[in-house]
Amino acid sequence: MSKIQLIENKITNSSFYEPPIIVISGPTGIGKSKIAISLAKKINGVIINADSMQIYKELKIISSQPSDRDKKIISHELYGIKPIYQNFSVIDWLELLKEKLDKIFIKNKTPIIVGGTGFYIKSATNGISNIPKVDKIVSENCSKLFEKIGLLEFRKLVEEIDKDFTSKNIDKQRLIRAYSVYLQTGKSISEWHKCSKINKIHNTFFNILLEQEREKNYQNCENRFEEFIKKGAIEEVKYLKHKNFDRSLPGFKCIGVNWILKYLDKEISLKDAIMLSKRDTRRYVKRQLTWFKHNFNPDLILRI
Repeated sequence: MSKIQLIENKITNSSFYEPPIIVISGPTGIGKSKIAISLAKKINGVIINADSMQIYKELKIISSQPSDRDKKIISHELYGIKPIYQNFSVIDWLELLKEKLDKIFIKNKTPIIVGGTGFYIKSATNGISNIPKVDKIVSENCSKLFEKIGLLEFRKLVEEIDKDFTSKNIDKQRLIRAYSVYLQTGKSISEWHKCSKINKIHNTFFNILLEQEREKNYQNCENRFEEFIKKGAIEEVKYLKHKNFDRSLPGFKCIGVNWILKYLDKEISLKDAIMLSKRDTRRYVKRQLTWFKHNFNPDLILRI
């Protein structure tokens, strides 16, 4: 029995009171898109992006967005829809997701959400904390303070108000966000996360988790990054450098971008940029596997 037949049989034999939204998730480089396209062909599906880096139009190659050929074969939604300099949050994604789901169901098609950004998937199935919007002046003042005192001292400030958050988040944008929320509301992000949720998608979900022997997954990721380089990832990052975008923007967290920038800045060799990008990919896979183990409840585990 093929993997696609296995998925079809499992869904058919499950007692859903309505057609489910299918979620295909798993670590980067495991082959989620390939499975999704094969499944979409069989069940009249539409693929919806749930990868936070594949949102950005400037990161087509290095974030491994679907090819133009794949888009002609199957409808793909929410890929490459925002410029890298534009703010985009999980709430923005949820709002767009709801709009797409309504249109897909009207056409009697099956939505297939595909991606490895666990926070996106968890927010769709469980909802998200209703944290009030932070005033622009508050955020700007926090950013200025960060630049003045540096990462370590700023992290200590956040740790005083939200030790649990800082134990899991150490990057600039998230720390500034946490401190801004506290100054705006008088309540830490961790406290907000314990509050009632909003924007939950009230549909039935069928969750598929792809698994693979870890060393094989690592090797696939390394081979794929080599392909990114051949397809033009360096030119893609060179464009970001030429535009002189703020390098603290979320899109610059896409694996490989900052190391290629360092190569373009003549700080490291191309060989080292590739090696360090591959190292970061392995670390990311490891974090993803840990997240899925503790936060994802699959209806079907598919061994690739």
